[in-house]
Amino acid sequence: MKDNRLIKRALEAAEKAWAPYSGFRVGAAVLLEDGTVVCGNNQENRAYPLGSCAERVAINYARANYPTLRIVAIAIASPDSKPPTSPCGGCREVLLEAVRAQQGEDIRVIMSDRSENEIREAMATDLLPWAFECDGR
Repeated sequence: MKDNRLIKRALEAAEKAWAPYSGFRVGAAVLLEDGTVVCGNNQENRAYPLGSCAERVAINYARANYPTLRIVAIAIASPDSKPPTSPCGGCREVLLEAVRAQQGEDIRVIMSDRSENEIREAMATDLLPWAFECDGR
């Protein structure tokens, strides 16, 4: 799937976001290795910590429903942002967990502005240098 189609899916998902408190709608589109695309959007709550980011909604849905398929890429976009939308720190941790503990292969992260004129790309492992690690004890 071409990046621009994945970005369009993220923007479509953002249109359905529940963001009455911040007014900042975000969409994410996850591309799985078989070509399946799973979308998510942010879901806010009055108790802010109980809300969910678009990236986590999409990644967790993909892991719950397609646990054997590798995540190849994720596109993130917001119709409410001029600069490209970047994942928050918590979402970067979730992406890194998918890479390190679940699938062992890096995930391409595509970040777009609302008009798809400026697109940034990075690998999930590059978005969180010196990430938290635990030896499992």
